[in-house]
Amino acid sequence: MRVVILNKQQLGKEIAALRKRKKFSQGQLAEGICTQSAVSQIEKGLVYPKVDTLYYLAAKLDTSFSHFVNLLLEENLSWEEEVQHLENLIAEQKHKDICSYVQKLREKNGQLEDWIRSFTSWAFSLSQYYCGDISLKRTIQELKQLYRTSGSIVLKNGSLDVRILNSIAFLYAMNKDYSQSLYYYDKILKGGGSAEEKISGHERTIHQIRVMYNKAKTLYDMKETIQSLQVIEEGIRLSLQNENMSLLGQFFYYKGQCLEHLQMDPEETAECYKKALFLFELLNKKLYSRLVWEHKSRYIT
Repeated sequence: MRVVILNKQQLGKEIAALRKRKKFSQGQLAEGICTQSAVSQIEKGLVYPKVDTLYYLAAKLDTSFSHFVNLLLEENLSWEEEVQHLENLIAEQKHKDICSYVQKLREKNGQLEDWIRSFTSWAFSLSQYYCGDISLKRTIQELKQLYRTSGSIVLKNGSLDVRILNSIAFLYAMNKDYSQSLYYYDKILKGGGSAEEKISGHERTIHQIRVMYNKAKTLYDMKETIQSLQVIEEGIRLSLQNENMSLLGQFFYYKGQCLEHLQMDPEETAECYKKALFLFELLNKKLYSRLVWEHKSRYIT
């Protein structure tokens, strides 16, 4: 994932320059939008404005919302290598290494940039849980607090909001608190269309595909097979539309499970397991391939 650390200082300078060009005081710019103090903090590069605030500031200053977003995303790529290393550790589920690496980053750099602080806090809390250092309840509390306290623009970068909420939903499902789990999955999947979505696009959809997969699994575990099948069909459609195969095999496997449970056409069920096996072998997912051979061999031989 390519991450740009959001440049709030650059944004603040531009807002101040446009305000002075129009001969507005900070109070006049703030009127009907936010407080004078908020404008002052934004111009000093101390805080990120809320997305709706940024939108109305752009309108009042006769510029576009996208202009401000581009300024936020400009330059400042110094953390890219560290982020990529941490992403690799997350993908490999090396939770002890994640905890150690985050601690080293904190010791080495002191006060971290807003997005890096939120991203590493998310990874650290989850890894502490998987290492057995903190309880499931405390992990959920920490992730909820992180979601509440990180600014909306910070969270949209790298789809961090989706990843945090997905983690919360997944942890609730592990605890068999399915109503809370589905609440958070739906919170992700029903959100969309706002100005905030302009900050990310295709990458955000890829994260939502993972959310669909987790929601489908949760519904299947709840014995809500028809609902699970509906989510799976949408996940397959979205995966194909975005040419993303990362979870396509899993979707077809669970589709086969649903069809089998509903005692649907055995040939269609078999076709799902065969597609799943093909994708697992293509992507070298040996564990998944072995599971298909061990549990569904009667459908693929």
